[in-house]
Formats: sequence, C-alpha cells, structure tokens
Amino acid sequence: MLIVMVLILVTGIAIGIGIGANQEKETKSAPLPQTRSEAEAALRKVSNKPTNATDDAGFLAYKKNQRNPKAPTVEVYTDFLCPYCGDVTRALIPTLEKLQNAKQINLEFHTVNVYDTPSTDRYSTRAANAVAYVSEHDPDHVTALVGALFDKGFQPDAIHYKDVSDKDIVKQAIKAGVNNKVAENAVKAPYADFISKATLYDTMRKELFTEMNGNKGFFPPTIRINGKISELNTSDNDGKIVVRFTGNLGLTPLDAGNPAIMPSIGGDPSVGSLQVAKPNV
Repeated sequence: MLIVMVLILVTGIAIGIGIGANQEKETKSAPLPQTRSEAEAALRKVSNKPTNATDDAGFLAYKKNQRNPKAPTVEVYTDFLCPYCGDVTRALIPTLEKLQNAKQINLEFHTVNVYDTPSTDRYSTRAANAVAYVSEHDPDHVTALVGALFDKGFQPDAIHYKDVSDKDIVKQAIKAGVNNKVAENAVKAPYADFISKATLYDTMRKELFTEMNGNKGFFPPTIRINGKISELNTSDNDGKIVVRFTGNLGLTPLDAGNPAIMPSIGGDPSVGSLQVAKPNV
C-alpha cells in the first residue's frame, strides 16, 4: 500500500501535480516552471487570489486582525485525498481547534493538489478551493471544515476513487458549521489555478523537503512551526501524534485551549527551537 501511494505521489508531481491543464487557456499553452523562482513568479501572476491567503499561499484559520504576534505560526501542508494526511489531520484537528481558539497559535492550512492525478474529478483541487473561499468568508470555521473533509467516513479512497460531487462538499461544509450560502459559493470559487500554482511552488521549496522511502522531496502531510518542520510519524497512533505535535510547541496535550499557557517557542521565528517530546502513550 505504501509503495503504491508513493508511486501515485511521484507520478502526480512528474506530470504537473494537477497543474490545471484543463482549467484555463493560459495554462494550456504555458510551459511548466522548472525552477523555484519560475514557480514563484507564476504563482504571483495568478489573477484570482484568495484575500485571506499568505504570501506562501496558506489559508488562514482566523481573521487577519486576530493574529497573535506572541504565538507561533503553525503551517499544515495537506492534500484532501492523501490517506496519510487524513490520518494525521484527524488526530490533530481537535487540538488545533483548541490552540487556535485560545490564540496559542496562528494556524494556516496549505491545501495542495498533489493527489489530483488518481482522482477522476480533480477532487483535491475542488476541496482546496472550498477551503480557500471559506478562509475568506468564514475563517472561524476553516479548521472545522478541514476536519469534516477528512472525516473517516467521507474522505475518498485514493486507490479506488469514486467521484465526489460539489453537493457532497457543500454538505460537509455545512456540517462543519459554515453558513449555507458561504458553503454553496465555496465550491464555485475561482481559485483552482492559484492552488495548482501554489502546489508546484511548494514542490520546489527545499525548506519543505522531508524523506520518504529514501526519496527526498515535498511529501504531505508536512507541518511547520515558525518555519521549522515538526517531527511526524504517520505510523503513530492518534495519541502519539498529538503528544509529538504539542511537545514541539513546548506544551502538553492538556495545555491546548488554555490561553494562560503559551507555547515556549513564541511568536518570533528566530527565538527558540522545536522541543521534540518523547511520546509516553
């Protein structure tokens, strides 16, 4: 299973990571960027950009004016069809919600479309597109939406993929607490090209590279805290995943949601270091 999924991932990157060949005429004729600088330039040129996106194409799980400068930034790089992303995200969503609600972190989701290749309807792009729109119009429910899209009974099987309709995505958004009108408009958002360009850019960012089966590259799920990759082990059980993650913030799982206890790593990327906890669960 692992070998098959890695092959799918590598194939997706090789053919352009669902770069949107069918999305816009401009993309059809333009050659794919070959370097990081070219990929970044292509991303900057995209006309339709979510207003609540970061410079590195992350979608904020909070309103911009609610950012806590004393809290670290947590970036979650994930693909909605990736099974390992599902395992990790399902384990972390309750903790991420508590931390963000208590303003202990500034949370960003970098939703990529690496797995568009095995789907028949560009599901990764469509799900990411919805998250981008909700981040603009209902950021308080972004984390819940990500969790709903990764629900065990909802996340599609990448190997035996079956089409997922826009209505299905809308239902999950409403289930997550997103306003009905926002949920319906989210699947119509014009950000597919932005997501594809951002994904290609991410695959060329060496600071995001990790190792998988002897290969080094961009392999979601990836989590960074203040720009430093947080240790992940996708074979861990849910409890260990949470302990490792909160440990990297200098917290325990019980500290999540307590605004009186701030992560020791702080809001300044130049101060502190990841403190890897040893799971005891």
